[in-house]
Amino acid sequence: MAAWGLSGVVIGRDEEHHLPRTFPFLKRLVDEIIYVDTGSRDRSVELARALGCRVLHQPWKDDFSAPKNLAIDQAQYPWILNVDCDEMVQITETTRANLQHHCQNPQAYGFAIQIDSVMADGKSVASQAVRLFRNDPRIRFENPIHESVAGALYRHWPRHPPRSLDLHLKHFGYQGELNREKIKRNIAILRKWHEREPDNLFGCYKLGTNLLHSGFNREGIFFLQRAFDLADQAPDKGSYPFLEKLITILYQGLTAQGEGEKAAQVLKSVRQWGSSD
Repeated sequence: MAAWGLSGVVIGRDEEHHLPRTFPFLKRLVDEIIYVDTGSRDRSVELARALGCRVLHQPWKDDFSAPKNLAIDQAQYPWILNVDCDEMVQITETTRANLQHHCQNPQAYGFAIQIDSVMADGKSVASQAVRLFRNDPRIRFENPIHESVAGALYRHWPRHPPRSLDLHLKHFGYQGELNREKIKRNIAILRKWHEREPDNLFGCYKLGTNLLHSGFNREGIFFLQRAFDLADQAPDKGSYPFLEKLITILYQGLTAQGEGEKAAQVLKSVRQWGSSD
């Protein structure tokens, strides 16, 4: 394996409308692009090959982690950059040199980068996710949906959590009817995940938030409450970076439903967490 270099990994299905925008910018930053197609019926595979990607195939099985891990298994360079088909990496003349500088730190195993999601009204909503990480067999995506390598990083290198890096992705997936269809698909996958792992805290949290976004408020609150109850029992509360957001959404949801006593109990439990540290 080379001493330095970036492998870009991308998965997709029927994304021909996004790929001509995604791949040219990514190619300017990475040394190779591995594209895993999960069953396209359009020109996605043809376009990926024409744009210089190495193309692999894996049938879609309601699992985003599996094709991404297949791509990582085939990566040739020491660092991985994960990009979605509907994202465009923002590059300046110094971007690659800056990445190389940070990645040469022997205590760096992964980095969170900023994702600027363009909404239907044209406004952008910023978030962060771990998308840049070492090509190490201990680092693989987990969860069938809302997949992440953060769990592996925190487990294996708890003293070196991912730091934020000044690298931006512009995300175009949250727009109009396409976004509504994605949420419906996500809820279906999350329900199957919950059937298999009913005590998965993150799975309950994501199912609850997706249901809320779709207008299923009572069911959404039910799963958020389940996630909170699991967190309340967990000895490693500090390892859940989404916990503060879970508390906020649950409290606001209970209050909006007129469940003031339950909302107050959430805050009381959180205060007890602090006193037991």
